[in-house]
Amino acid sequence: MKYFAYLEEELRKEDHTLDEFTGARYLDNLRTHGQYHQGPSFDTISSIGANGAIIHYKPEQADCMTLNNREIYLLDSGGQYLDGTTDITRCGHFSGCEPTAFQKEAYTRVLLGTIDLERLSWPSDSTIAGGDMDVLARKNLWEAGLDYKHGTGHGVGSNLYVHEGPYGVGRGYKFKFVEGMCVSDEPGFY
Repeated sequence: MKYFAYLEEELRKEDHTLDEFTGARYLDNLRTHGQYHQGPSFDTISSIGANGAIIHYKPEQADCMTLNNREIYLLDSGGQYLDGTTDITRCGHFSGCEPTAFQKEAYTRVLLGTIDLERLSWPSDSTIAGGDMDVLARKNLWEAGLDYKHGTGHGVGSNLYVHEGPYGVGRGYKFKFVEGMCVSDEPGFY
């Protein structure tokens, strides 16, 4: 929340110098002050507009985009902590410029997919796998002829590889879900 409050404040300034790279560095620095912090769980993905469509995009200082309040901003970042690993994906539109009708529609359809996936429950003796669940996250986008080429969710390890397998949510995941598994819920329109 501190990071997005900072971005919102900075983007109100006409002479701001924030770009994808400096935004990512600022967040990485904020995280280092957290209790039990051990380091990043992966390179921070800080992207605006079309760069948000690049899977696992890493902003480079030499050719990154300037942040603005006209396009959707995507943040995917995480940290390794003594008490767990995080992988947090957020996107939003900053104040100062009204989002377009298409941006609102796509954002709403992604939110509906996130909620549909989060609310799913199934019998404990079921053999449901992540590939079976994926349609819930995508169906609202499909209804508008939209989709994304990224997985919908993945297992999250603790001080391990952040994309912990063998289970996840997406096409091709066939591993049965059982109680106690930790999986991310991160559909999107890229």
